[in-house]
Amino acid sequence: MTELTQMSLTEAAEAVRTGKVTATGLVEACLARIEHTDGSVGAFASVQADEALAEAARLDGGEATGPLHGVPVALKDLIFTRGTPTEANCAALRGFTPERDATVVSRLRGAGAVIIGKTNTHELAYGVSCPASRNPWNPQRMTGGSSGGSAASLAARQVFGALGTDTGGSVRIPSSYCGTTGIKTTRGAVPRDGVHLISWTYDTVGPMARTAADCGALLDVLAGFSRQDPYSSKTPLGAAGAPAGLVLGVPDEGFFEGFETDPEVRAAMDEAVDVLGSVVAEVRTVRVPNTGEHFDAGAAIVFAESAALLEELRSSSNELIGEEPRAIMDSGAEIPGTALAAAQARRVSFERACLDVFEDQSVDLIVAPVTPNQVLDHGAVELGGIPLIPATTQFTFPVNAAGLPAIALPGGFAADGMPIGFQIVARPFADRTLAAVGEAFQKRTDHHAQTPRL
Repeated sequence: MTELTQMSLTEAAEAVRTGKVTATGLVEACLARIEHTDGSVGAFASVQADEALAEAARLDGGEATGPLHGVPVALKDLIFTRGTPTEANCAALRGFTPERDATVVSRLRGAGAVIIGKTNTHELAYGVSCPASRNPWNPQRMTGGSSGGSAASLAARQVFGALGTDTGGSVRIPSSYCGTTGIKTTRGAVPRDGVHLISWTYDTVGPMARTAADCGALLDVLAGFSRQDPYSSKTPLGAAGAPAGLVLGVPDEGFFEGFETDPEVRAAMDEAVDVLGSVVAEVRTVRVPNTGEHFDAGAAIVFAESAALLEELRSSSNELIGEEPRAIMDSGAEIPGTALAAAQARRVSFERACLDVFEDQSVDLIVAPVTPNQVLDHGAVELGGIPLIPATTQFTFPVNAAGLPAIALPGGFAADGMPIGFQIVARPFADRTLAAVGEAFQKRTDHHAQTPRL
């Protein structure tokens, strides 16, 4: 591994600004790393080497264009890039080549980032695994999903930053499994136009990187209202709150009732709370709604919305859509309007109950595991007889229901050497505060700095 690819995103950006390295040097180092490692990792659906080198050369010939000048990043293969296939790992979209960039891609380019490739995803993002990718810590284990390729590329030190999407955990689960950092953004905070969506209500686009500081740098570039996205919010992100003035809530046991959480996962969260106690002003126990109350309503909404969003694709190419996403869309299309309205009403009630935790119990942050389980075997389709989506998303899916931001952080390692993450959830539009708290935590720990041996 070269010294260049070991740098964080913020370090790489600073190195280009100060002339210690060129954009071309960074791109060449990342391309060499991808060539050396991606045969075993499978992070990338496609690599745009020639385009990235040409863009790096252009950037090297001019003044700095923004805070990410010359820094190579990757995009989940749901996110439109002009002139580059964006296929969502789906045969029905094979050859689909957008004529424009997604707003988030335009913002990355405007900040000087170099798009180096498109990362693998579960087909149409309908899952919490990523079959095409392998976990860099152990190729016999899964990356998590659906943004598994993005997390794997970061853990393997192939790129400095990446984008993912999160409907019910798809940024946070692979970040946890691969030992990286990712932010599930506040609903509406980051534009989603030019992205293959499966849910208007639940989908978000968010930054993924090796550190919380890197995620914060990406977040500053990505966030903000866009007229291209009718669901984009005009409410700006709040300024980062000083961690030393914040109150952290730890859920009481009622939050965990109804399903089993692995003891090592609980231990990692408890150890993280011990560290966070030196970061924030106060840690207190809080009553948090049991997430089991949400799943049925959330599944009905996502399934029905996905059937509507992809109705044209289903009509024209249904036989080319895989069995799993096709079954989800078919079931969504059969949900009566009255049932969908009732599900949305239950979701809004659940969202209110989550907001009340912050307002009524005077906390700024809530800590929780990312998943109740450790990293699963590659190819697993169930956990304890329960399909993967409901088995692994008890702690993540409800955050999307409430529209809240959350950051997934590395919390340590299991006895078998695999990463274990945890998440911190905040009030709407407090995404920058999460990045600041994560950065403070990572100054006191080194889990995020560990590198898998490939």
